[in-house]
Amino acid sequence: MQAVKVIAKNFLNLFYPLHCLGCETALEAMNEFHLCERCIASINHNAMPPFELDGLPVLAYSACIYDDALKELVHSFKYKGKTILAGIFSKLMIDYIKDNPEIVNVDIITVVPLHRERLREREFNQSLLIANPIAKEHCIILANTLEKMHKTRYQNELPKSERLKNLRGAFDVSSDTEIKDKNILLIDDIMTTCSTLGECAKTLLNGGAKSVKCFTLARGI
Repeated sequence: MQAVKVIAKNFLNLFYPLHCLGCETALEAMNEFHLCERCIASINHNAMPPFELDGLPVLAYSACIYDDALKELVHSFKYKGKTILAGIFSKLMIDYIKDNPEIVNVDIITVVPLHRERLREREFNQSLLIANPIAKEHCIILANTLEKMHKTRYQNELPKSERLKNLRGAFDVSSDTEIKDKNILLIDDIMTTCSTLGECAKTLLNGGAKSVKCFTLARGI
Protein backbone atom coordinates (compact mmCIF):
# COMPACT_ATOMS: atom_id res chain seq x y z
CA MET A 1 0.00 0.00 0.00
CA GLN A 2 2.83 2.39 0.86
CA ALA A 3 4.49 1.66 -2.48
CA VAL A 4 1.28 2.57 -4.31
CA LYS A 5 1.11 5.83 -2.36
CA VAL A 6 4.69 6.69 -3.30
CA ILE A 7 4.07 5.97 -6.98
CA ALA A 8 0.87 8.07 -6.97
CA LYS A 9 2.57 11.03 -5.32
CA ASN A 10 5.55 10.88 -7.66
CA PHE A 11 3.21 10.78 -10.64
CA LEU A 12 1.28 13.83 -9.40
CA ASN A 13 4.55 15.62 -8.76
CA LEU A 14 5.33 15.45 -12.48
CA PHE A 15 2.37 17.73 -13.20
CA TYR A 16 2.13 19.65 -9.93
CA PRO A 17 5.68 19.95 -8.59
CA LEU A 18 5.95 20.36 -4.85
CA HIS A 19 7.83 23.42 -3.59
CA CYS A 20 8.91 24.53 -0.15
CA LEU A 21 6.44 26.99 1.36
CA GLY A 22 9.34 28.83 2.95
CA CYS A 23 11.81 29.33 0.10
CA GLU A 24 10.22 27.78 -3.04
CA THR A 25 12.92 25.08 -3.31
CA ALA A 26 11.74 21.99 -5.22
CA LEU A 27 10.77 19.14 -2.89
CA GLU A 28 10.44 15.40 -3.20
CA ALA A 29 6.87 14.23 -3.71
CA MET A 30 6.77 12.43 -0.35
CA ASN A 31 7.68 15.52 1.70
CA GLU A 32 4.83 15.60 4.24
CA PHE A 33 5.55 19.03 5.74
CA HIS A 34 5.94 21.03 2.50
CA LEU A 35 9.14 22.55 3.89
CA CYS A 36 12.75 21.87 2.95
CA GLU A 37 15.28 20.75 5.56
CA ARG A 38 16.94 24.17 5.56
CA CYS A 39 13.69 25.98 6.36
CA ILE A 40 12.82 23.50 9.11
CA ALA A 41 16.33 23.92 10.57
CA SER A 42 15.88 27.72 10.56
CA ILE A 43 13.10 27.44 13.15
CA ASN A 44 14.65 28.19 16.52
CA HIS A 45 13.63 25.94 19.40
CA ASN A 46 12.79 27.51 22.73
CA ALA A 47 15.27 26.76 25.52
CA MET A 48 13.69 29.10 28.06
CA PRO A 49 11.78 27.55 30.98
CA PRO A 50 8.01 27.94 31.37
CA PHE A 51 6.85 30.94 33.33
CA GLU A 52 3.80 31.90 35.34
CA LEU A 53 1.28 34.28 33.81
CA ASP A 54 0.92 37.56 35.68
CA GLY A 55 -1.45 37.21 38.60
CA LEU A 56 -2.49 33.67 37.75
CA PRO A 57 -1.37 30.19 38.92
CA VAL A 58 -0.86 29.22 35.28
CA LEU A 59 2.36 28.02 33.66
CA ALA A 60 2.98 28.94 30.03
CA TYR A 61 5.13 26.77 27.74
CA SER A 62 6.30 27.42 24.16
CA ALA A 63 8.04 25.08 21.73
CA CYS A 64 9.81 27.67 19.56
CA ILE A 65 10.94 31.27 19.32
CA TYR A 66 8.82 33.65 17.26
CA ASP A 67 11.54 35.17 15.11
CA ASP A 68 11.68 36.14 11.43
CA ALA A 69 11.87 32.59 10.03
CA LEU A 70 8.82 31.38 11.91
CA LYS A 71 6.90 34.64 11.47
CA GLU A 72 6.81 34.17 7.71
CA LEU A 73 5.54 30.61 8.02
CA VAL A 74 2.88 31.49 10.59
CA HIS A 75 1.70 34.38 8.40
CA SER A 76 1.33 31.98 5.45
CA PHE A 77 -0.49 29.53 7.69
CA LYS A 78 -3.00 31.99 9.17
CA TYR A 79 -3.56 34.53 6.43
CA LYS A 80 -2.73 32.74 3.18
CA GLY A 81 -4.54 29.48 3.90
CA LYS A 82 -1.42 27.28 3.96
CA THR A 83 -3.02 24.94 6.46
CA ILE A 84 -0.67 22.09 5.46
CA LEU A 85 1.87 23.81 7.77
CA ALA A 86 -0.17 22.66 10.76
CA GLY A 87 1.65 19.33 10.41
CA ILE A 88 5.14 20.68 11.08
CA PHE A 89 3.86 23.05 13.77
CA SER A 90 2.20 20.19 15.64
CA LYS A 91 5.31 18.03 15.29
CA LEU A 92 7.49 20.75 16.82
CA MET A 93 5.11 20.95 19.77
CA ILE A 94 4.91 17.16 20.16
CA ASP A 95 8.72 16.96 20.14
CA TYR A 96 8.85 19.64 22.84
CA ILE A 97 6.42 17.64 24.99
CA LYS A 98 8.87 14.72 24.96
CA ASP A 99 11.21 16.83 27.09
CA ASN A 100 8.37 18.36 29.11
CA PRO A 101 5.86 15.53 29.63
CA GLU A 102 4.08 17.33 32.46
CA ILE A 103 2.43 19.51 29.81
CA VAL A 104 0.00 16.74 28.87
CA ASN A 105 -0.81 15.62 32.41
CA VAL A 106 -4.32 17.00 31.87
CA ASP A 107 -7.92 15.90 31.38
CA ILE A 108 -8.84 18.14 28.45
CA ILE A 109 -7.05 20.00 25.66
CA THR A 110 -8.72 23.17 24.48
CA VAL A 111 -7.85 26.13 22.26
CA VAL A 112 -8.21 29.89 22.15
CA PRO A 113 -11.47 30.43 20.22
CA LEU A 114 -12.17 32.78 17.34
CA HIS A 115 -15.25 34.95 17.16
CA ARG A 116 -17.78 33.46 14.73
CA GLU A 117 -17.29 36.34 12.26
CA ARG A 118 -13.49 35.93 12.32
CA LEU A 119 -13.90 32.17 11.88
CA ARG A 120 -16.16 32.73 8.90
CA GLU A 121 -13.58 35.06 7.35
CA ARG A 122 -10.62 32.73 7.90
CA GLU A 123 -12.56 29.45 7.54
CA PHE A 124 -10.48 27.69 10.19
CA ASN A 125 -9.17 28.15 13.72
CA GLN A 126 -5.39 27.84 13.44
CA SER A 127 -5.05 26.77 17.08
CA LEU A 128 -7.51 23.93 16.60
CA LEU A 129 -5.55 22.63 13.61
CA ILE A 130 -2.30 22.41 15.57
CA ALA A 131 -3.98 21.07 18.72
CA ASN A 132 -5.73 18.14 17.03
CA PRO A 133 -2.58 16.03 16.34
CA ILE A 134 -1.32 16.72 19.88
CA ALA A 135 -4.58 15.47 21.37
CA LYS A 136 -4.51 12.37 19.17
CA GLU A 137 -0.86 11.64 19.96
CA HIS A 138 -1.58 11.64 23.70
CA CYS A 139 -5.15 10.29 23.61
CA ILE A 140 -6.59 13.35 25.35
CA ILE A 141 -10.05 14.80 24.75
CA LEU A 142 -9.98 17.91 22.54
CA ALA A 143 -12.93 20.17 23.32
CA ASN A 144 -14.13 23.69 22.64
CA THR A 145 -14.46 24.88 26.22
CA LEU A 146 -14.48 28.60 25.42
CA GLU A 147 -16.47 30.97 23.24
CA LYS A 148 -15.47 34.42 22.06
CA MET A 149 -18.48 36.58 22.75
CA HIS A 150 -17.61 39.68 20.76
CA LYS A 151 -15.27 40.51 17.94
CA THR A 152 -12.16 42.37 19.03
CA ARG A 153 -9.39 44.14 17.19
CA TYR A 154 -6.33 42.09 16.27
CA GLN A 155 -3.98 42.10 19.25
CA ASN A 156 -0.93 42.80 17.08
CA GLU A 157 -2.54 46.07 15.99
CA LEU A 158 -2.53 47.40 19.55
CA PRO A 159 0.13 48.63 21.98
CA LYS A 160 0.70 46.44 25.04
CA SER A 161 -1.19 48.90 27.26
CA GLU A 162 -4.38 48.44 25.19
CA ARG A 163 -4.35 44.66 24.74
CA LEU A 164 -5.90 43.67 28.07
CA LYS A 165 -8.62 46.29 27.65
CA ASN A 166 -9.36 44.99 24.15
CA LEU A 167 -10.03 41.48 25.50
CA ARG A 168 -11.81 42.26 28.76
CA GLY A 169 -15.02 40.23 28.88
CA ALA A 170 -14.42 38.82 25.40
CA PHE A 171 -14.50 35.15 26.43
CA ASP A 172 -16.98 32.92 28.21
CA VAL A 173 -17.11 29.23 29.11
CA SER A 174 -18.96 27.13 26.54
CA SER A 175 -21.96 25.15 27.71
CA ASP A 176 -20.90 22.22 25.50
CA THR A 177 -18.15 20.85 27.76
CA GLU A 178 -18.02 20.27 31.51
CA ILE A 179 -14.81 21.82 32.89
CA LYS A 180 -15.52 21.77 36.62
CA ASP A 181 -12.57 20.24 38.52
CA LYS A 182 -10.79 19.43 35.24
CA ASN A 183 -7.11 20.00 34.49
CA ILE A 184 -6.97 21.84 31.16
CA LEU A 185 -4.26 22.47 28.59
CA LEU A 186 -4.94 25.66 26.63
CA ILE A 187 -3.27 25.79 23.19
CA ASP A 188 -2.67 28.78 20.93
CA ASP A 189 -0.28 29.52 18.09
CA ILE A 190 1.71 32.54 19.33
CA MET A 191 2.38 34.05 22.74
CA THR A 192 3.59 37.65 22.89
CA THR A 193 2.22 39.76 25.75
CA CYS A 194 0.18 36.79 27.07
CA SER A 195 -2.96 38.94 27.32
CA THR A 196 -5.08 36.52 25.25
CA LEU A 197 -3.88 33.43 27.09
CA GLY A 198 -4.27 35.17 30.44
CA GLU A 199 -7.86 36.21 29.73
CA CYS A 200 -8.77 32.71 28.51
CA ALA A 201 -7.07 31.00 31.45
CA LYS A 202 -8.82 33.30 33.91
CA THR A 203 -12.17 32.54 32.28
CA LEU A 204 -11.54 28.78 32.61
CA LEU A 205 -10.49 29.04 36.25
CA ASN A 206 -13.46 31.24 37.11
CA GLY A 207 -15.65 28.70 35.34
CA GLY A 208 -14.55 25.92 37.68
CA ALA A 209 -11.45 24.39 36.09
CA LYS A 210 -9.12 22.82 38.64
CA SER A 211 -5.97 23.96 36.83
CA VAL A 212 -4.87 25.47 33.52
CA LYS A 213 -1.60 25.25 31.61
CA CYS A 214 -0.85 27.16 28.41
CA PHE A 215 1.12 25.83 25.47
CA THR A 216 1.95 27.65 22.24
CA LEU A 217 3.91 26.94 19.12
CA ALA A 218 6.09 29.97 19.76
CA ARG A 219 6.77 32.88 22.06
CA GLY A 220 8.01 36.34 21.32
CA ILE A 221 11.33 37.53 22.70
